[in-house]
Amino acid sequence: MFVYLFRHGETAGNAAGKYLGITDEPLSPQGLEKARRAGSDPKVDTVVVSPLQRTQMTASILFPQAKQLVCRGLKEMDFGDFEGRSAKEMEHDPDYRYWVEQTQCMGPCPHGDATMVFQHRVWGAFSKEVERALGEGRDSLYFVVHGGVVMSVLYRFGVPKAPFYSWPLKTCEGYRCRVEYGPEGLQLVDICHLDGVKP
Repeated sequence: MFVYLFRHGETAGNAAGKYLGITDEPLSPQGLEKARRAGSDPKVDTVVVSPLQRTQMTASILFPQAKQLVCRGLKEMDFGDFEGRSAKEMEHDPDYRYWVEQTQCMGPCPHGDATMVFQHRVWGAFSKEVERALGEGRDSLYFVVHGGVVMSVLYRFGVPKAPFYSWPLKTCEGYRCRVEYGPEGLQLVDICHLDGVKP
């Protein structure tokens, strides 16, 4: 089975470089236009999205005929007190400086998630979606989710192994992967970057 992992389109907060974990912003006009330019595939009948509207709006453009399956476990990380603020705005915030410099962004955000807690949630939810699709006999599985979600999935399941920040995506970009099961369980191999949807 092939898995397609797409990042959602751009929001105003994305364009401003702000942390938008659980903040539920819609796509901006520029984000809508870029999503349309990314192409669409009307043959896709099902796509997994998060509960946040930016993934659902993007999926409705990229895969206009698809039923959207909302997976709560694939919601973006909760950045707590950092939500809706940019690194520039927080450059003198002691909590933010500590999170970046002392924990390398892996520790808990004040009133939010720790990166490892977020990643474990994503790994479990992604595995269940793959198992469900395999059980249904599907030969492909599409996701429109968040940048942090895609990086977490490929950090855990991608082969060959690579660091978490090795898997960045711009808005409306994605990866195509093939599912295998090895000695350590689920693996994603033959990973290929996608600039947009290729029907």
